[in-house]
Amino acid sequence: MTSVEDLVAVVDRLLDPEHGCVWNRGQTHATLARYAVEEAYELVDAIDDGDADELREELGDVLYQVVLHAGIAARQGAFTFEDVAESVREKMVRRHPHVFGDEEAHTVEDVVRVWRAAKAQEKSARTSAFDGVPRAMPPLERATKLVERLAERGDLHAALSAVPDEADGPASVAPADAEVDAAWGAALLAEIAAAHERGVDPAASLRAAVVALEAAGRRLESA
Repeated sequence: MTSVEDLVAVVDRLLDPEHGCVWNRGQTHATLARYAVEEAYELVDAIDDGDADELREELGDVLYQVVLHAGIAARQGAFTFEDVAESVREKMVRRHPHVFGDEEAHTVEDVVRVWRAAKAQEKSARTSAFDGVPRAMPPLERATKLVERLAERGDLHAALSAVPDEADGPASVAPADAEVDAAWGAALLAEIAAAHERGVDPAASLRAAVVALEAAGRRLESA
């Protein structure tokens, strides 16, 4: 058996209705969703730290989440880990016709064009360019993604000018001791758009600034 097959066997044992783990058996896709997000962020931390051992461990944790979700689905008769692997394999082949087919792509721009064309064909049933942008993404990352989609369509500045500077949504999105400042939010959207046009990654830039802020705070603590 390969290591991946061994991992699938471990998950199958954890989910076994008689001899498995009571915690694992009680999980669903919904209850595990937060762990997938947490593991993904820990993976990003490992990448930022440049630690190969930590990166290997966090990649393993992400893989475990995939295998666990697939194991739960298999017990429901929905799909298996093999189905998941086959599905993504087929997708990568379809989206790289310049590697596995007759399409030509000699530059990064060509590859992006081919990828987008293949993806558009797959997602032809979508009615909006904004379909598929996860609602669960953190606001900064989601705003960046929406800005990218708008820029691709040539609608970025028109959309920004149409963003209201007064809150028209539920105030319950903010903590009880805070308020929603729509004008501040609209100004931040404009900053994100400006960063995108300059070729700056807003989320990565903010992460770097936050890391520097934490380091400064720690230095003050130890002073």
